[in-house]
Amino acid sequence: MQPPKIPSFFKSKKPNRFYYEPRYYNERKEKMEERYNRVSRELNPENSQRTDTDVFRSSLREQWGASNQRGNSSAVNKRVLFYIVLLVGLAYYFLR
Repeated sequence: MQPPKIPSFFKSKKPNRFYYEPRYYNERKEKMEERYNRVSRELNPENSQRTDTDVFRSSLREQWGASNQRGNSSAVNKRVLFYIVLLVGLAYYFLR
């Protein structure tokens, strides 16, 4: 004789396993390789195997990094301060 089967809604599911594979990223090495490739292309333009899309991607990546390093935080801070002053002024006007 077999024991009665438990309905599936009483059974608990096993938790999913978390799998994390860390990746190593060396920004300094990547920048050095980009510089080396750029200089080698300039010295030997006939041996260049990079396509226009690769050149565009690398220049876009450089521009993105430069814009992040510039520090547009002062403009953002001024804008946030303006919004706070505007909200406080509106609240004062409506509550008075």
